[in-house]
Amino acid sequence: MKKSKIVIIVGLVICGEVLELILQHQARVRLQAEVLARQPDVNELPRLLAENQRLSNRVASAAAASSNLASQQDELNRLRTKVATQNRQLQALQTELAVPSSLPAFQSLPGSNRFVYLPRNAWNYAGYSTPEAALQSMLWATFQGNMSALRASLTPEELARRQGNAWKDKTEDQIAAAGMQGLASAEGLQILNIQMSSEDQAHFTLYFTGQEHPDQPLWFDLKRIDGEWKADGAEHRLTGL
Repeated sequence: MKKSKIVIIVGLVICGEVLELILQHQARVRLQAEVLARQPDVNELPRLLAENQRLSNRVASAAAASSNLASQQDELNRLRTKVATQNRQLQALQTELAVPSSLPAFQSLPGSNRFVYLPRNAWNYAGYSTPEAALQSMLWATFQGNMSALRASLTPEELARRQGNAWKDKTEDQIAAAGMQGLASAEGLQILNIQMSSEDQAHFTLYFTGQEHPDQPLWFDLKRIDGEWKADGAEHRLTGL
């Protein structure tokens, strides 16, 4: 009996060890199968890491670009504000310096400051009813090279003086060309003062903007003859006037 029991016990022990070996083998087989199943993922890992790094770099670049764009937008907004402020200042200045749409009514005062600005594109024939109108008509005639209109804007005495001096021995075309050349660089006329020596005589102090020496004023005398004002002498730099 004792031997039989020993044999049985030994057999059970052996069976247990064999069973454990079988289970261990099966576990190793399953582990190997799982390792083989995940091998493609392991092989893909370097590529995934590289892609992850690339995406990270793109995110960083996008963040930097966004920050730079925000900075540029702030600068653009600042410049727009500055330009808008300058435009408002310019408009205010232009309003202050706006040229009247028509000549102001002449006031027969002993002396008056008449800060009137006439740009060259506003020089038109204005007749001879006021000293300002007569002066503008003379400028227009000179700038246009219109000799008949220019003669009509002068007193007989002034016409004779010019024919004996500046216009002497010159053709009408030469006189007209000299007058136009003299006003070619003028951008406008600034009337500074009108001095009335009598009801029929006016003395203008003015200068032409755009000339080489705009700070040097010119002087024009005008005389009223038969109800019309005509130029009656000048001290000036412009040939032909």
